[in-house]
Amino acid sequence: MFDNVRRVSRQLAAYGTADVAVLAVNFLLLPVYTRVLSTREYGAFALLLVCEAFLKPLFRWGLDSAFLRFYYDCQTDGERRTLAGTIVLFLVAANGVLVALLLATAPAVNRWLLDTTDFLPAYQLLVVNGAIGTFFFLPLSLLRIQERATLFASLTFVRSFGTVIARLVLVVAFGMGVFGLVLADTLVAAVLFVALAGTFRAMIRLRFSGSTLGALLRYGLPRVPHGLLGQTMAMSDRFFLSLYLPLRDVGVYLIGTSIAAVVKFFPAAFDTAWMPFAFDSMRRADAPRLYARLATYAFGVLVVCALVVAGLAEHVVKLMVAPDFQDAARVIPLLTVGMAVHSVTSFLATSLNIAKRTRSYPLITAVGAVASVAGSVAFIPRLGMLGAALATVTGQVAATAAMIYFAQRAYRIPYETWRLAKLAFVAVAAYFIMTLVGGPPSWPTLAARAGVIALVPAALVVLRFFERRELAEMRQAVAALAALRRREVTH
Repeated sequence: MFDNVRRVSRQLAAYGTADVAVLAVNFLLLPVYTRVLSTREYGAFALLLVCEAFLKPLFRWGLDSAFLRFYYDCQTDGERRTLAGTIVLFLVAANGVLVALLLATAPAVNRWLLDTTDFLPAYQLLVVNGAIGTFFFLPLSLLRIQERATLFASLTFVRSFGTVIARLVLVVAFGMGVFGLVLADTLVAAVLFVALAGTFRAMIRLRFSGSTLGALLRYGLPRVPHGLLGQTMAMSDRFFLSLYLPLRDVGVYLIGTSIAAVVKFFPAAFDTAWMPFAFDSMRRADAPRLYARLATYAFGVLVVCALVVAGLAEHVVKLMVAPDFQDAARVIPLLTVGMAVHSVTSFLATSLNIAKRTRSYPLITAVGAVASVAGSVAFIPRLGMLGAALATVTGQVAATAAMIYFAQRAYRIPYETWRLAKLAFVAVAAYFIMTLVGGPPSWPTLAARAGVIALVPAALVVLRFFERRELAEMRQAVAALAALRRREVTH
């Protein structure tokens, strides 16, 4: 079992390293951004991010997940190149029409969404950038399939870190505001596109196959409404918040969601490493039990990540962020819980992907979207930003419950429910104890809360979460690491 854990962990470490580094840099830049951009500009940027989130599934047509799944069905290199070529030709034609429509309607959309056309150039550039960025999933998916995690992580890091540097130059040095934020993304995407031109040529045969496209769209198209409804569930809080409160409050809320989103770095890295492994292992006789055990380990890491963000971020933001944005601290714990709950669906989706039951996706996200919108209408007028966070959590819990139902019907995985319950119990107890460590925001208080998190493994041992075999394997791993260190010191 631990051989499989190590295999996934090696990929996860490589994928996650870049994400952690970029998240750390972005987080450390929050004091800079919140002192350069006004709360109104941050509010406009938050709504532009909503647009970007909705455009992503439209531009991809579900073909990113379809490429990854159907690649494993191809028998020859020629079939794989035809698969990629068919996708490229379709995207060029379909997205060309889509971009033209979006640019033509851009002024009307800006007046409706932002009640101004001050940010029209930023929106138009965002549309173009979305179309360019769509094609990146082909070479990046190929690297995932080949388990070339180091190169994948390097490209991801270069793109993200390059965007950070470009934003600093354009927004801080040249004062280009929201337009500078979007322009930085576009410039880095264009450079990366040129750098990957050789990879594109090697993996693509510009040959169109109607039957291949039909199969791809049957698998992938359900991802489009799934993606749109998913963004409705995740982003409608900001839209409804803008209906009841000024852009300033939307900007403050964006700071809260940005910090809470740190909890998603592990699920994002895990999903990148996991699906190729899951597809490669799906023909094993013990595959369901293997998936269940690895799910337990993954959930354990997610619990610790959520505790770190929910328990520490509220104090950190008050110590780092400009005074105008510090109200965001109130919504971070609740948003973190919602994002952690929703992150569980990344693993649950394994069942639907293996069984090719992607038609369930839109229904699952519809449940979450309806719950989120209903929550926004009910909670935001009364509770403001806190109501928006509560609406988001409501939608994410509903979607996760629906995912459990449909996923287990498609391909049952015997999840270790009792062990998962112990993890959840320890997390709730630890957070409750952290809330008792009160007082004004300070580094000593922060250190005390971090100490509570450090005791989580001991609590799990007391509750007999770990099996004897797991403890023995962990001791062996620690002993092997210690022996390696001794050899390094000797030499």
